[in-house]
Amino acid sequence: MEKRFLFLTSAPIQKDYFLASLEEAGVAPETVTFSDASSGEFLADAKLAASLDDVLPLLHDDLGVSIALLCCHQRTSFEEKLLRNALRYMPNQCSYPTDVIMREISFGDFSSFGPLVRLFRDVPRDLMLTAGAYLRCGLDASLAANKLIIHRNTFNYRLNAFVAKTNLDIRDYHNALLLELYFDLSGGRL
Repeated sequence: MEKRFLFLTSAPIQKDYFLASLEEAGVAPETVTFSDASSGEFLADAKLAASLDDVLPLLHDDLGVSIALLCCHQRTSFEEKLLRNALRYMPNQCSYPTDVIMREISFGDFSSFGPLVRLFRDVPRDLMLTAGAYLRCGLDASLAANKLIIHRNTFNYRLNAFVAKTNLDIRDYHNALLLELYFDLSGGRL
């Protein structure tokens, strides 16, 4: 599954060297866009996150800057905030939104809770129930449909509607984990 990787460095970087290092790790250079001299994004297969996690300490040593990579599903102000905190709390690592939120919480920083709640605030209750059942059933759509006592096609329709409404495809483990974190932090309220 293709993911968006946001990057941020503690100082401007040598773009050519950075691009060459990403290419060696398997990132197509044409997918990399720079927002400025120290940030940008690229698209790559989610499986690449593990390889990139190995490259970041080397880039840190070679370039003399701290680097944060956030593997996420979209780029909004929420992900931008998480990226800044990834650089602060988890430099030279490839992280997912849930990793950063949990690290923030471990430092007593609950500033991501509000944006996380807003992500799901306008989602209709039936779609939240569908998504919650999907999580509780281990991402097994057939089991979740049976649990909700609805036809599998109805379940698929609702799950697709949830994905369209939130832009969060919870069929992906890390996206499902973000929703699970929301349920845990909000006390399971729907």
